[in-house]
Amino acid sequence: MASATQKPLRVAIVGAGIGGLMLTIALQHMDKAKKLDIHVYEAAPALGEIGAGINLWLRSWEIMKAIGLEETFVKLMDEAPTDESRLVFQLRKSDQREGEALSDLMMKGGTMRFHRAALQKALLARVGDCVSLSRRLVTYAEYENHVELEFQDGFIVNCDVLIAADGIKSVVRKQFMKSLAKGTYIVNSDPVWTGTYAYRGLLSHEAIEREFPGHRATKNAVIYCGKYKHLVVYPLSNGRDTNVVAFCTDPALEGAAWNEVPPTSATQDELRAQYIGWEDEVQALINCIETPTKWAINNLDPLERFAAHRVFLAGDSAHAMTPHQGAGAGQAIEDAYILASLLTAEGASRKDIPRIAEVYNKIRCPAANAILMASRDQGKWCELDHPELEGVNEGDILPKERLEGLCRDISQAWEWVWKTSAETDRREAIRMLGEKEVGGCSIM
Repeated sequence: MASATQKPLRVAIVGAGIGGLMLTIALQHMDKAKKLDIHVYEAAPALGEIGAGINLWLRSWEIMKAIGLEETFVKLMDEAPTDESRLVFQLRKSDQREGEALSDLMMKGGTMRFHRAALQKALLARVGDCVSLSRRLVTYAEYENHVELEFQDGFIVNCDVLIAADGIKSVVRKQFMKSLAKGTYIVNSDPVWTGTYAYRGLLSHEAIEREFPGHRATKNAVIYCGKYKHLVVYPLSNGRDTNVVAFCTDPALEGAAWNEVPPTSATQDELRAQYIGWEDEVQALINCIETPTKWAINNLDPLERFAAHRVFLAGDSAHAMTPHQGAGAGQAIEDAYILASLLTAEGASRKDIPRIAEVYNKIRCPAANAILMASRDQGKWCELDHPELEGVNEGDILPKERLEGLCRDISQAWEWVWKTSAETDRREAIRMLGEKEVGGCSIM
């Protein structure tokens, strides 16, 4: 990025969640000449990821190996992923007293499941002392040759590149979008509610066994499907706990203004009332969640641009999505991989930063927006909200053949995580940076 006589390129990353830390590690790993000056600014006084489980797929694992994180991740897993086809989820129709097995979803490489806090701790140990806490960004001003950042405590710093990894409530995105002309995708840069609440619980295997001996959820991941409700359940890699997320949707509220209600504690009775009449496996899990937390599931509408000139959006600040494909973290990792590859590309210089922004848009906007929309569809399908199931009500007993199209669509919607490679996108991004042709991404 710079010659030996030039000053290092100052990169400011706002947000030290998993996306921000992954980006930092990717930049550090690829910056072989040590010509980047990287600083991460985090609003919180201490780091602590909320939520319990996180999924990563084979496509993300390839990136982990490419940026030197293979050993770090293997330490958090029972075993490293392979190219073998593995069971990812068992699908069941469960909004009836006798649940019915629908399909086993198999994927090359399977999936990696982590506890968020453990993953963030491992990443933080890798980045060194470049993270500053209690730095809440208030505003920024972009000039021809730099960006000035102003923080809540009055601290001001300049950088050459500003990268927002500050999540769905991104301060940077709000200002960034105001600076752009309206385009075909830009309808609303604020988050919107999906009409869904999620009840979460982290259950020990001991508790599950006491309630329901031999319960499949201590060994296998399961999606329990029903009309406008579903549960996603999977054991974590530590071998001791199972993550449970129970979704309840009012489709009439999809697209409503962002539900700003923070995560709250709910009662077990409130959760139990949502799943009256469901199969015993589901009832057993609910009985183990003594104090569920309740979350409003918000997401963004697709944005036309993630970057302009010296300002970049990454992760949830660019494409916050529903969790129904387990792709949010993986897409943040892909942002990091592509952006780090461009900023450290051989021959790239300061004058190329606006060009890097355009290439980043061409590669990442269509890819991430496609997954954002696919995740919305996947959530609906897991709740039997599917074109082939119109008129179906909660608890209806259906012939298995009527559910075949649903199972097919759910399975095919996940094929991108193991049939495509982020390396294809990285190579295309580097080619586009060196030439002036417009290419595309591997997902679209």
